[in-house]
Amino acid sequence: MTGRLTTHGLDTAHGHATVGLRVDMTGPAGLHDSVVLDAQGRAALLAEGALSEGDYELLFFAGDYWAATGIVSFFDIIPVRFTVRDASAHYHVPLVMSPFGYSTYRGG
Repeated sequence: MTGRLTTHGLDTAHGHATVGLRVDMTGPAGLHDSVVLDAQGRAALLAEGALSEGDYELLFFAGDYWAATGIVSFFDIIPVRFTVRDASAHYHVPLVMSPFGYSTYRGG
């Protein structure tokens, strides 16, 4: 199995996916990717087979997302840092957010 990294965003203020939310990723050895979440609020990061062990950071551009909906948010950019220990596994890192709070976890 080839490892992969995916993300998903949920907007709890409106009760739907965070369509159009920008997410930047940095990883070991200069890995970098930037995506915009699709109509289901989902995206795959990195090309297949590019996941490697090490430290990663996802930056969710929440302030831009909320501004586009006409809401002033407490958060601008939400950083999520984690470590990939098995490059053959699937790492799914969703963000559940409102203008004044957020939660994240490793999904499956």
